[in-house]
Amino acid sequence: MSFDDPDIHLIEAFQRGDESAFATLFERHRARVMNVAYRFLGDKDAAQDVAQEVFVKIYTSPKAYRPDMAFQAWLYRVAANACFDELRKRKRSAIILPEETAESVPDPAASPQAQADSSELAREVRSAIAFLPENQRIAVVLQRYEELSYQQIADVMKTSVAAVESLLFRAKQSLMQRLSSYVEDEH
Repeated sequence: MSFDDPDIHLIEAFQRGDESAFATLFERHRARVMNVAYRFLGDKDAAQDVAQEVFVKIYTSPKAYRPDMAFQAWLYRVAANACFDELRKRKRSAIILPEETAESVPDPAASPQAQADSSELAREVRSAIAFLPENQRIAVVLQRYEELSYQQIADVMKTSVAAVESLLFRAKQSLMQRLSSYVEDEH
């Protein structure tokens, strides 16, 4: 499989010993990996640790990348696996998602009551996502916050597009059930 992906050229250069290629990859993707880990774990310090771990893994094992998938999909896979490992270490099932997300920022033109309602709904959505099973949670984070396609999510999660569709469908059903009082209020 061939990709027209400048990151593939960089990882291949790093595999041949070009340290500056790794530095470029790190700068390009550091924030993205941090964001995924933060949205998944809900803890800034843990997200920084996971992001560091991801890049240490890449640095110490550059040959782990194989050009049969896009670099970014592979990077998300490494990040997702590191997040799963962190959760296993914590042995926690409920992770609080971060407070600062785009949907948690109230519209400044909205009334104070509408702003309060919007903030409350955003908290409830974060809480509901935190209770999803790990695979559903990572699929939702990758789709909703990272805006990956179903195929890209399938590549990251080493599964089929149909499995991703199923995960997202079940996640949506769970979220609608947990948020039913808010969904019903909207209609």
